[in-house]
Amino acid sequence: ATDDPLPVRLGFIARAMKARFWFDEVYQWFIDKVQERLAKLADIIDRWIIAGLLVRGAHGSTEFAGRVLRLAQTGNLQTYAFWFAAGLAALLVFALS
Repeated sequence: ATDDPLPVRLGFIARAMKARFWFDEVYQWFIDKVQERLAKLADIIDRWIIAGLLVRGAHGSTEFAGRVLRLAQTGNLQTYAFWFAAGLAALLVFALS
């Protein structure tokens, strides 16, 4: 049996083909090093910025505004008329000055 001369002539290309162009090794390296770090970064961004600040912030500000505005709900028509007149007067002062 004679050895095939083609791998010797091709050199590096033959070794790369025999190793399947190291696809599995490169893929595993990418998963271990790059994808895992990107996943951890995405998790931090999701937990702290999106869920933490945006979602909880919107919830907190809405709840705070509701608690403050609830104080204005007296059920007394005279109080509503007074605040309407005060607001109208403030708008007139602002518009005319």
